[in-house]
Amino acid sequence: MSTSGDSFEVGLHFENLLRAISKEIYETPHAFIRENVQNAVDAVRIQALREKVEPSDNRYGIVISVDDRTVSVRDNGIGMSREALQNYFWTMGASGKRTQEAREAGCVGMFGIGGFANFGVCDMLEVTSQTDEESIGTLTRLSANDIEEASAKRPPIIPSVTVQRSEAAGPRGTMVVGRMKKSPNVDDLKTYLKGFVRFVPIAIKFNGEMISQQVFGDVDDRANLKPIGSLSETWTLDNITVAGRLFEDRGHALIIAIEDFARNGEQLNLTGQLRFENGAIDVFKRGFKLCATQIPSTIGISGRLDCDLFAPTAGRDSLDAGTTSLLGEISKLLENVAIDAIFDSPERISQHTRVFRLVVQRGFIGKMGKVLVRLVDGDEKVLLDIKRRATEGNVGVFFGTAQKQALNQIMQARGHIVVQLSADRYRREAEKRYLEMYCKAKPFDGMIDCTEVYDNMTRFERMFLAEIEQNISRSYEIAEFKLVAGHLTEDIPVFVKERSGSHPIEIFVDVRHGEVKKLERLGLTPLTHSLISVFFHEYIGPSLKKWSPRFFGDGALNLELFAKRRSELWILIKDDISVVRKGGKRVIVTREDVKVIHVGDEPLPAHPAKDQTHRLLQIIDDDSGTDWAGYYIRLPDYAFRAYGDLLPDCDTYGVVWIGNKITFVASDGISAQFQYEIRLDEIIAAEVEGKLRVEGALELTRPIQEMYGSAYFPIPTVLERFLVPADNEEIRLDLYCQLIDMRTSKLWDIDKPDS
Repeated sequence: MSTSGDSFEVGLHFENLLRAISKEIYETPHAFIRENVQNAVDAVRIQALREKVEPSDNRYGIVISVDDRTVSVRDNGIGMSREALQNYFWTMGASGKRTQEAREAGCVGMFGIGGFANFGVCDMLEVTSQTDEESIGTLTRLSANDIEEASAKRPPIIPSVTVQRSEAAGPRGTMVVGRMKKSPNVDDLKTYLKGFVRFVPIAIKFNGEMISQQVFGDVDDRANLKPIGSLSETWTLDNITVAGRLFEDRGHALIIAIEDFARNGEQLNLTGQLRFENGAIDVFKRGFKLCATQIPSTIGISGRLDCDLFAPTAGRDSLDAGTTSLLGEISKLLENVAIDAIFDSPERISQHTRVFRLVVQRGFIGKMGKVLVRLVDGDEKVLLDIKRRATEGNVGVFFGTAQKQALNQIMQARGHIVVQLSADRYRREAEKRYLEMYCKAKPFDGMIDCTEVYDNMTRFERMFLAEIEQNISRSYEIAEFKLVAGHLTEDIPVFVKERSGSHPIEIFVDVRHGEVKKLERLGLTPLTHSLISVFFHEYIGPSLKKWSPRFFGDGALNLELFAKRRSELWILIKDDISVVRKGGKRVIVTREDVKVIHVGDEPLPAHPAKDQTHRLLQIIDDDSGTDWAGYYIRLPDYAFRAYGDLLPDCDTYGVVWIGNKITFVASDGISAQFQYEIRLDEIIAAEVEGKLRVEGALELTRPIQEMYGSAYFPIPTVLERFLVPADNEEIRLDLYCQLIDMRTSKLWDIDKPDS
């Protein structure tokens, strides 16, 4: 290192820097081929723009060849001169696509990672390129040995790229040849790449097979869809406007075909379709897939969208903050459109029952006229009919949850209507509000009352109450409350009495109710403590949110409050959100890391030692009396300390997989989204509905278990073979955790993982 006066040059250990970049960006041959094909697509798009023709013109093409460990990508795009190869491809941080021309062409890449990142999977990289202005092109070459030799010198130096004259890329274009460290699976590679380029209009061939140029239609299988309405419609929310058509399939699932889009009055090219079912949204830019993502949604949302405004992060496995925010705005607008259509049909309402989670929160009570409710005599009527009878005739309307046959007969004989409210708590509350607001209905059951206060409680009953008390203090920070154990009317397990004045909240718990007694047979085990927490958040949690500082009025988690209180654990990332990734932890899982728990095992100590760490749990229910059986994976300890008490208060839980990543997602359904990402050394190809898929999304049907000092996410059966090791097998995992606030487009990572 040279020095001059009182200054010296910044040191750089090139091999270590390269290792960090290549590991983060290109972990597998799949990433290598995706990125180099994307570069080829960008090159062809710019050339087509210069020649003023469409990229689909048959003069353009991209050819991929895979032969043992050699992978090559060739295009006849704009090509690169010797100077461009040196200044852009072989220079970290530089990019030749940050130009107006590149933006007009719709280029995806602009991060300037360069060719060096390929060495995460390559032993040797050779790039040959030629432009229209050159009579002969340039070959450049660098190998892993070149890098090692340069790093071995003292002091270490930056390696030199070999340069030769070559006609191999003529008359114009670029050819990238990589010698892989390991032979890739050719079929997996083709399937993976096709998922990214199948809608690209440029002709792309993989070992001679066309894998692109499919039409990016607005809806699939239109012949089997029924349009809702006869014409296209226009919908607006805040500063965005979407035009499109609404369809439903034979199962009454809703699909919106997007035809036009404007933001702040400016017309923009947004096309695609959204389906209102749980799943992932595939995000494209001019036919090239950027990634699959999940948007917080109560009723569920999936599909595909293509827009020039969409942009990935440098890792290409997630979206930048602007894209994430825009997707959130679009999905919120179209979710409202879908909700209107759902409430217009009793059949759609029965198909989309999760919509009732939004009715009270968003003020949709007035839309519920076609909701079908059950009367106590077994008959069914839509709420609009009940409203009509209540307003036109001298008919009283009552509602309740219990059937009292003798009283029912008297009420019906007098011509009154008695509605039996639904069992689902969200729908029950929505029905109750509608009946009170539009039918002047009164409670049929009377006030819920505690008819007997329990004395001489058993050890389990005392422990159950203690766990409930601990959950209230920990999860909701409510200091003033009174817990009463006793029998409640209407056969309900818990009841939260409204606070009046300065009096503490009264919470009644029937510790001898059937819902509680079924937990008693488990004994005092870690599983018992976990399921008591699940019981608490299901039955009591929603009633306590209004008095807790941890929530907003709409029930959303107050993440700003958590961030202030846990500043030593969270890092707020304001710019280039997903470029900065902290919190990763490499772990190795073997069969010895699986803790087996049998439902109904012999009782363990009430509070097992928290230093027991089990990467995986297997819950076995020998009697098949519960829905808890299966495998569960542990949240890293540092993430549990930062996020653990937020997870039970989420309303929706799901898992998304793509490439070599599995991401568990927990959301409050409004704005907060927790992501637990697991990266593997292999591509996940899981069978869903009889089809092998390298990407997908599922809703988690089993609850998160909290025990052994951490939280455990349930592993869907289709993903067990990727996360649960067989005998004598090791599975290597990279773990990442982060929290996203969709209200503010902020993201938090966790600082200083230590376990």
